[in-house]
Amino acid sequence: MILKSPRRLLRGLRVISKDVMEILKRQSDFRSATPSTSTLFLTYRCNSRCLTCEMWKRTEEENKREIGFDGWKAVIDKLAAAGIANTEIFGGNVLLRKDLLISVLRYLKEKGFCIHLPTNQIGVDEPVARAIVDTVHRVYISTDGTGEDQNRIRGVESAFKASGSTTSMLLKLRGNRPEPRLICNTTVSSFNVGILENICEYARASGFDEIHYEYAGEFTREHVDNSIIDGLRPTPYYMRQGESILIDRSTAAGLKEKLKRIRDRYGSKHFRVITINIDSLSPEDLSEGTIPHKECRVERTEVTVDPCGNVVICPFINNYMMGNLVKEQLQAIWNNPAHLRFRQLQNSGSLMMCEHCILGVQRNQGLIGSCRRLYLNRIQPALGH
Repeated sequence: MILKSPRRLLRGLRVISKDVMEILKRQSDFRSATPSTSTLFLTYRCNSRCLTCEMWKRTEEENKREIGFDGWKAVIDKLAAAGIANTEIFGGNVLLRKDLLISVLRYLKEKGFCIHLPTNQIGVDEPVARAIVDTVHRVYISTDGTGEDQNRIRGVESAFKASGSTTSMLLKLRGNRPEPRLICNTTVSSFNVGILENICEYARASGFDEIHYEYAGEFTREHVDNSIIDGLRPTPYYMRQGESILIDRSTAAGLKEKLKRIRDRYGSKHFRVITINIDSLSPEDLSEGTIPHKECRVERTEVTVDPCGNVVICPFINNYMMGNLVKEQLQAIWNNPAHLRFRQLQNSGSLMMCEHCILGVQRNQGLIGSCRRLYLNRIQPALGH
């Protein structure tokens, strides 16, 4: 027992040291505009009808140009050759390309990638679940409510049932292995701000390892009209339709205290409650949909590839294309004239969308913000506060 505490302290110092080195590398990659991670959109097709997203409204014409496994194999090879070892597999609903998804996951593992997979879980069967358990490091299961609340927000009658069956299947197949980590990913909006504790209770009881409370993103027509790039009008999928989905100022003022109560009640070493992305926003940010970080790490360090193999500037300005990674090397695309043109506009504050981009909350933290996240995520829980 005397040695146990020093050993725990040593393990903790190793974890924190690793985190500090990752923060410093992120800062270095940002300053040098070096790509270090990737997001791969296997498809834009989606069979959810979410109240918070318009991805499912994209045109059928785009789907005809989707590349197959040979194309994605070439993309992955070029990312790996550039030293990129982290990726997020995204959609739409990637389960609509089940055979491709399984092949891509296995090839990414073969190439040594750390894989993150968000999913609406509609369409997970045993072959897909086995592939996920064998290859993926973190699975984010979109859960914005329980029962009929989930069905209503996700726009599908079976959404909540699919979430439960997917979680059970993954837990059974994972067994005693530590990965993949199962994360209940909850997007906080005006639709569910009153039931956040219910979702946490459900997540813990269902066997999730973590729950992440993220915040809803939303662009208006004004934001898009003031983000036109040399005649190109962006087509983001988080567009306001009628009333805003953001919470109002009075609700925002109490949200952080509510999340603190949830953390204190449910958080433990076996079940993590992550609220940092909302904690970093002020009540004004929450009600107005603004972000406090102006630098964009997504365009500088994250290679975003659309379903046709195009490298696009970001998931939201995804019709601004810099090159095609099936046909070209990443070195010929990254920091090319089209890329530098966007960076000049973004740095000068000419793009209003960037002031309201929810990706900026999670991925644009500077050195001070990153250190604060390290304290809140690692050190404070260990201290028992």
